[in-house]
Amino acid sequence: MSASSPELGEPRWYADPAGGAGLRWWDGTQWTTAVMGPAELGPPVQQPLPPETPVFTVSLWIIVFLPLLATAAVMVMPGAPLSSVFDMQASRQLSTFDSAELIRNLLSLAIYGTTVALAFADRRALLRAGYQRPFHWAWAFLSTGVYVVGRSVIVQRRIGRGLTPIWVWVGVTMLGLVVSVSSLLR
Repeated sequence: MSASSPELGEPRWYADPAGGAGLRWWDGTQWTTAVMGPAELGPPVQQPLPPETPVFTVSLWIIVFLPLLATAAVMVMPGAPLSSVFDMQASRQLSTFDSAELIRNLLSLAIYGTTVALAFADRRALLRAGYQRPFHWAWAFLSTGVYVVGRSVIVQRRIGRGLTPIWVWVGVTMLGLVVSVSSLLR
């Protein structure tokens, strides 16, 4: 260890120049014998990422826009109008097999599974880009929104940008809601 280290400034803990796994105290003029081992350090801290670090992935954008498939299905496939739901005769007819309903349910299940798989791929891409402990992909099991919002907030905190997918997802969700309600009112 050198007695002085011009690249270091104020007194604080720095990576041990002797190559130890912990930190060593720099008092502003020299290295001291005070060391802090890995067990005392706590959880890993995200190191600053370069400004050119990617914030968005293809997987994330597919997750955000995937609900448009369900919206398109609502627009194309016939569904029972809202007035018939309250009709007793229509409620008896609802108990019969409805192929359009089966297709919509299978499409929803496929979108759900694809979202979870894409969340896994998105997290792996963030890890490769240098993010430590990005938002976990398993949150996508709860809903697309939980993953998109959580992931975007974590990225925003780490690099200072990345909230756009939240607003795009909100827009896609609102569009789906409007289309679904209007199809019920037909």
